[in-house]
Formats: sequence, structure tokens, C-alpha cells
Amino acid sequence: MAPPPISRCVTVTLSDCRADDAHAVVDLLTGLFPYEETGGAHPVPGADPPHSPTVWAATLDVSTSPNEPPRTAPLEAPLEAPVEVTLQGAPHDVVAVHAALAEAFTLDDEGMVSGDQEQEVQLRLTSR
Repeated sequence: MAPPPISRCVTVTLSDCRADDAHAVVDLLTGLFPYEETGGAHPVPGADPPHSPTVWAATLDVSTSPNEPPRTAPLEAPLEAPVEVTLQGAPHDVVAVHAALAEAFTLDDEGMVSGDQEQEVQLRLTSR
């Protein structure tokens, strides 16, 4: 499969969290959007620093609708502790990933930087 145009990708990085929590967030997002692993996207379940990555990353293809049938139940991905997430991409693409995260988690917006054609959003996710 050819990579999507760069303007339709959102890079997601997760940090300051347990490996199992990072795995839950990445699995939820990669179940909704096509993706390309960019490093540490699938940590070893149960492993924590210093024996596992401290940052996980994936690049999501948001050029199409999320890969999902219509849902009757809300998205769920329980977390044991908060997860720091950074979304980076074109503003409308970042909004699509932000909306997916907002369905599954309580979000605290911790900051946003907008450039000419790109936006970076920092979030703190907690379980509902």
C-alpha cells in the first residue's frame, strides 16, 4: 500500500505513561484509522520503563473515514493512569483524531501550537 499524502497524516506520540496504557490508546486509534508504525507503537504488555519505550509513535492515515462499522456502543479503552498525547498534522486531520480520542477518554487540552499548514495539540487522557 502506498503511503498517504503527507498532508492527510497525523503523527501521534504518547509519553509519560505505562506501556499497557500506551498500547490501549494506540490499539484504539489504529483500529479506527489505517496506520504506519513509526517506532514503539506496540510495546510489550506488562513492561514498564526502564525495560520498555518511554515514547510510542504511530502515523495515522486520516484521508478516509475511520475504519469502523456504525457503533451502537461507545469506544472504550480503560487506562490505569493518565497518558500524555501529542497530535501533529493538518488542522482538520488533527480534529478527526482528537474527536476519536474524545469518544473514548476524558481529555484535558494542555496546549496547542498552530503553524501555517500544521497544528500540534497536546492532550492528557484519562479513563472515563
